[in-house]
Amino acid sequence: METMVRDPAYIAQQVKFLRKMLRLTQENLADASGLTTRTIEKIESGRHRPEEQTLRSLARGANLDVSYFEKPTPEQEARQHAEIARAIRKTVLVPTDPIHSAKDFLAAFAQRHAFRFDTTAAEDDGSLDLAASLVDYLKDLNDVWDDCGTSDQLEYARNFAEQCSQLERFGLVCYMGYHRQVLREKDRPDLIFIVGLMTLQSKDGTEGRRYALVRLEGKWETLDEDRVPLPDGFGG
Repeated sequence: METMVRDPAYIAQQVKFLRKMLRLTQENLADASGLTTRTIEKIESGRHRPEEQTLRSLARGANLDVSYFEKPTPEQEARQHAEIARAIRKTVLVPTDPIHSAKDFLAAFAQRHAFRFDTTAAEDDGSLDLAASLVDYLKDLNDVWDDCGTSDQLEYARNFAEQCSQLERFGLVCYMGYHRQVLREKDRPDLIFIVGLMTLQSKDGTEGRRYALVRLEGKWETLDEDRVPLPDGFGG
């Protein structure tokens, strides 16, 4: 698509609908898209015509094609509905909390079936080294955590928090959370995994909980109870 027809009222409607379907607040969508909450507010007012690059950022954040924001023909609308239905099955909103102390780590960490990591915010050698160390640390801990005594767990938590503190010198904060995902295969019981998430975020003055949108790979999907019911007329 070379040049989009950007109808402010239609775009506002689509953004509101997207947030409802994915259970996102304006702040959630802004976090996932790398935009500000104020930008989302302006778009949803219907009085602001967003730049095409802004729409592309929104589309990437929600795992959709940017054409979602262009007013469709009836045939295009049917394809959009099918795409939204798929996005809902394959996208999970993960609450994450910052790790500043051993107490934060102990509250956030538990042994998981698997972990996923997003360290893309680390760019220079110092932060890359620390990010790699944190990833290795969590992988190793996940293998032995339940076999450790309380005092050992506390010492591990202190060590992890110290590395997180060093990371903040590079303008980054380590966040942790978890989500569920399910694999359904014919004639087999559902396989449900609890997956931990570690993500590095820019230390930009934002404190407290932040949200990450995770796209599930392969045949993995969100659990039915974690989704908003689809309206009539949507493909599945």
